[in-house]
Amino acid sequence: MSSGVLHIVDSRTKQKYEIPIRRNVISAIDLKSIKAPAAGTDRADHVADGLRVHDPGLQNTTVIDDHERGVLLFHGYTLSQLWDSDFEDMLHLLVWGTYPTMQQKKDLNRKLTEQMLAVPDSVHRTIRGLPRTTSPLPLILAGLSAYLACFPDTIPASTHASLYQGNLRNVDHAVIRTVAAYGVIFGLVNSHRKGIDFQPPSQENSYCANLFIMAGLLDRHSSRPDPTKLSCFRRFAMLNADHGMALTVFSALVTASSLTDPISCLISAVAAAYGPLHFGATVSAQRTLREIGSTDKVPEFIEGVKNRRTKLFGYGHRSYKGLDPRVRPIQSILKDLDLSKNDYLKITERIEEIASADDYFRHRGLYPNADFYGNFVFTAIGFDPDIIPAAMLTQRIIGIMAHWREYMCPFADQAGRRPAYILCFLIYIISNIALALQHSYPALLVLRAIQSSGSSGTVALASAVAADVITSVERGTYMSITSLGNILAPSLGPVLGGVLSEYLGWQSIFWFLAMSSTIFFIPLVLLFPETCRTIVGDGSIPASGWNKSILNWWMSKRPHRRPVLIPSASTEPAPQPQLSKRMIHPLSTLSLLFHLPTGLIILSNGLIFASYYAITAGLPSQLRSIYGLSDLNIGLSFIPMGAGTLLSATFNGIIVDWNYRRIVAKDRQDIENFEAEKARLGVGGPVALLAPIPILLYALTAPATNPPPLALTLTLIFTISFTLTATYNILNILLVDLHYTTPATIMATNNLVRCFLGAAATALVHPCIQRFGVRATCCGTADLPIISARGLNPELTYLLLFFDLDVIYGMNATVALHWYQPDMLCIMQDTGLLDMSNNKRISDEINGYSNGGILVNKSLGAEYIAPRPPPFSHHRYVYLLFTQKGDYQFPQCYSHIFPQTATARAGFDIQQFVDVARLGAPVAGNYLIVEYDGPEIEPTATAGPTTTWLRSILCEGSDPTGSAAAKACEMEGSLQIVM
Repeated sequence: MSSGVLHIVDSRTKQKYEIPIRRNVISAIDLKSIKAPAAGTDRADHVADGLRVHDPGLQNTTVIDDHERGVLLFHGYTLSQLWDSDFEDMLHLLVWGTYPTMQQKKDLNRKLTEQMLAVPDSVHRTIRGLPRTTSPLPLILAGLSAYLACFPDTIPASTHASLYQGNLRNVDHAVIRTVAAYGVIFGLVNSHRKGIDFQPPSQENSYCANLFIMAGLLDRHSSRPDPTKLSCFRRFAMLNADHGMALTVFSALVTASSLTDPISCLISAVAAAYGPLHFGATVSAQRTLREIGSTDKVPEFIEGVKNRRTKLFGYGHRSYKGLDPRVRPIQSILKDLDLSKNDYLKITERIEEIASADDYFRHRGLYPNADFYGNFVFTAIGFDPDIIPAAMLTQRIIGIMAHWREYMCPFADQAGRRPAYILCFLIYIISNIALALQHSYPALLVLRAIQSSGSSGTVALASAVAADVITSVERGTYMSITSLGNILAPSLGPVLGGVLSEYLGWQSIFWFLAMSSTIFFIPLVLLFPETCRTIVGDGSIPASGWNKSILNWWMSKRPHRRPVLIPSASTEPAPQPQLSKRMIHPLSTLSLLFHLPTGLIILSNGLIFASYYAITAGLPSQLRSIYGLSDLNIGLSFIPMGAGTLLSATFNGIIVDWNYRRIVAKDRQDIENFEAEKARLGVGGPVALLAPIPILLYALTAPATNPPPLALTLTLIFTISFTLTATYNILNILLVDLHYTTPATIMATNNLVRCFLGAAATALVHPCIQRFGVRATCCGTADLPIISARGLNPELTYLLLFFDLDVIYGMNATVALHWYQPDMLCIMQDTGLLDMSNNKRISDEINGYSNGGILVNKSLGAEYIAPRPPPFSHHRYVYLLFTQKGDYQFPQCYSHIFPQTATARAGFDIQQFVDVARLGAPVAGNYLIVEYDGPEIEPTATAGPTTTWLRSILCEGSDPTGSAAAKACEMEGSLQIVM
């Protein structure tokens, strides 16, 4: 089977059309694009809104067989690949388009059993109330009708016309309910007709085992289903699951065209199945075999068929001109059932032997079909001949539900990776250009939100593309590679941003982003192919429209090209509209947060990324305030973070894949049944436990008053980046393993939580620093602090105030001055500290402002008092730096502050001092919290302050502060001051 493009030239209009060929099939809907000319034609040409297809008897309907090569494919899987599959495997493959993982299979079995147990008792009573001797057909129809009557809200005509169409959640739930309900109803009918008690299903059994138990097909000795018969039924169910547009499927879809519920569609399929030209042919075939009686009468019977005096049921098929590919597997099943003594089977084999050698049958392409031998499978298992059509529907219901779901969720609703990428890039590029041209702060906020909406989508798309083209064995390495851009961006962004803002201004950052994204966008449009398996399968199905790259479009225009052949074992996933539905319905994406264990993994991943962003957001301000680094140096300080990310992504992916292969080889498990959590968390678990350690060390070594060497801080940043990246990547890989059929959806959910928590962490970092400050201890603040001169005008003189905001003075809260220092000059750090005679000023300047160095005092002021908060407490301390004018004179009314005592410094009125000294607004400041770190003592109760007191001072040109009641507190030594 091949894929390509069908070129059509309409002789009426001379218009040219291109119709995609997917696996030797064209869509009839695509032919509607062929329009009749606007004038001069029959009006009937316009009725269909495009070209109609006349296919009497559906003789050219889509099938999934190739009798010439003896190949039968179910979504690309061959019979040999599916031979050991269970009912749940086939149901998931045909309905949802992918072979299930072990966890998906368990979940599906659980849901089916829950729905079987939920069948109302009224359905049981309805079937038991009818005669046991009647045909199975009315019993099945009565049971289905009774079930539907119990759930009127599932009927669109009684609720909403769009109850199912386009509503993937309702459709999937209805599929499971219908399959489960039919299994119970079939079991009720079979047990009722046999006169035995109905046994309910169990969560411990597979669907087929529960079906046998409900139908009463149990071994007399073990009271359990016979393993051989159960295995034969399971394998035969795989063969019968779907067979193109069979009559039962067609009947169901004709009913579904009115957008009704699946139970009503199944009722139509049951009625069609009992016709003698469909599943009912098995009953007619059994009757014919009884009439023949023995193998000796077969030649006479064959002559009667050739002379049209009698009919041969189960011979020939409208889809085949050769042997039905299902016949030989069915014969192998019959061998397992040991029917060597069955006289009717011998007659059947003799009929095939004579007919296959007769030119009458060979010239007409008449060969045995699945029904010719299939009825023996059911009778050997224990089914009566007249219930065989209903038994076959327990298997064919898989295909019926697959087609019903496909009808309710059309293939055209899928978008694919490529259009989503194009949309994201366009949003990102346009918003970057707008940001570069903006000078309004509200506009910047809005455009930044739009910009992030474009860039964040590419994170989920990158993971989806990796999941499309990579197997789980190699997923660790490739998922780590795809995450590099997402993780490296916070590390390299500050480096590039620092360089650009330092020399070209902040607008250059957005111009750079616009140009760099355009450079990537151009080859994406030209070369990037569609990878979504619901659209292109394994890559052999050609894309169309926006899903086709310009290169593929140009190649399709070439007059001579080789057709693309698809290997017989390739996998062709079925149309899965859930991707597009989930992309445009955020609530369906959010529902994954409540799925276990997915929700916990996503939350853990979000917290890890929030930790990463909290550090990256707070790092620039910390490097500036603690080490006095410039924008460029701060940007360069992010290089260790990028190096840690790069090394982590490289080695982590290799180790994760190695561990996956090691465990698969050790446990000797098939990959489809392998528990991915064991392999992924075997590496990710220890790394996740180690990740908080460097974060804690970074927090403990960050005090600004006694900072560690810059090299140690950068080493911790490297370690934090390495461990957090490793944990984040492994959890991403695990999420895709658990939801590999919908990688874009799961990564979109993960991205949503990650961005929200990361944004919250980023927003809280600076308020927390401002609220709680940089924590220091008494020992760390005992020495005279060093004041950075960065950003100051080296030609000016400065004045410093350092005070405590949390002093307790008796029953009052007040402010105490710890240091007053005028006449401070900017001096290079390596010169002028010991020799001040040359009055050397700072020489390293940028645009007239200091780029380094420190402030040193040229005269004496009020000496420094080291912070000493009381035991089991902490105080807030503030540095304020003012420009000292040339005519500055110290206010004599504040001469009491020079003694280095608590009483002299308490009650310092900052605002009054600034006003009297005419200092103006401060040009710099710092804020920190100092904690008590002295010896442990017994805590004593301290009354909280009831009022705020500031010392009342009469200065020329200012009003005194304080209250009359507070003046009594000014007696020196009369009260204890806690500072």
